[in-house]
Amino acid sequence: MSYLLVSRRWRWIVALLIYSVMSGSQAVDVLLISSYHKTDACGQPQYEAALDALEQGGLSGLTTKAYYLDARIRSREEMLETVGQIKQEIRGDRPKLVFTFDDTAFALLYEDVLAQPETKMVFSGLNRDLSYYDSRADFIEDRTPVANITGIFEYLFMREQFSILEAILNRPVKRVAILYSTDTVGQILKDQILDELKGTPYAQRIALFPAEDVPAMQQKAREINDDPDIDAYIPVTMSVPDPADGKRKTMDQLAPLLTKSIRKIDLTLNSSFTEYGFFGGVSIDFYQMGFQTGYLATRLLKGGAIEGAQIENARRSIIAINRHRMGELGISLSPDLRSIVDKWVD
Repeated sequence: MSYLLVSRRWRWIVALLIYSVMSGSQAVDVLLISSYHKTDACGQPQYEAALDALEQGGLSGLTTKAYYLDARIRSREEMLETVGQIKQEIRGDRPKLVFTFDDTAFALLYEDVLAQPETKMVFSGLNRDLSYYDSRADFIEDRTPVANITGIFEYLFMREQFSILEAILNRPVKRVAILYSTDTVGQILKDQILDELKGTPYAQRIALFPAEDVPAMQQKAREINDDPDIDAYIPVTMSVPDPADGKRKTMDQLAPLLTKSIRKIDLTLNSSFTEYGFFGGVSIDFYQMGFQTGYLATRLLKGGAIEGAQIENARRSIIAINRHRMGELGISLSPDLRSIVDKWVD
């Protein structure tokens, strides 16, 4: 092989490598950061809906990049390593917009975005009270943005959930248990449930059952099952450590243990949990919340002022019922109730 041919081939390889490096480091328009893994029952519908809203808004040509923190499973050290990469990208590339899905991603990144006023942030699915975040770094006043951050707050529709429960029981509810994991997300959701029930008769009818690990969760489940005054429970066991194997278990893995141990109505926070085998009820529509978030982002990317993009509650709920679980519990719904069910899970 001649020297000229080798030289030309080498120059071509070098040029290809340079192009690849440049292409790989090309700044993106939109970063999407999910708190959990790619197929998470809470995060995936929001993520997909946000992209759908951008596409329907005529913004499908934007370059995007996704990160998944996998906060339910990964160690904090591993997660913070990924967060460090994201922060470098935000500071160096200054994307037009950063989406965050659920509290963990927002909590770890919003102060860095505030330091980059040319980048806008739109959050989806926050559960922790906004005043907590605002006390650390000012960005809202009466739900109106005063900086470069806005978004959609997740509403759990607890009052509606209890109304449906009473219709199923055909009497006033006695007590409802909240079985919650003691990780950050479990605590946040427990607090939000209590907050939404403030000022209602149901506020005094809640029993709290924290679960530090899987054996403790199973013990609490037996207590809930054996208490005749508890009509139903809300599983909020988002991430629970299991000393048997040293790993954290998430809702999809814990659901069979709970439905086996508790022979009472399981009221779910979202319809995806109903597919894990829980009874269901009124829950947030994650896809619609994500679409609402994407629509808000579309307005901003088209030049809308963030001051006019007020933080909103998620507007859409869904009634989902697991037909198999209903049969296990010996529950029959009235024709009126059956007519308002949006989704049946077999």
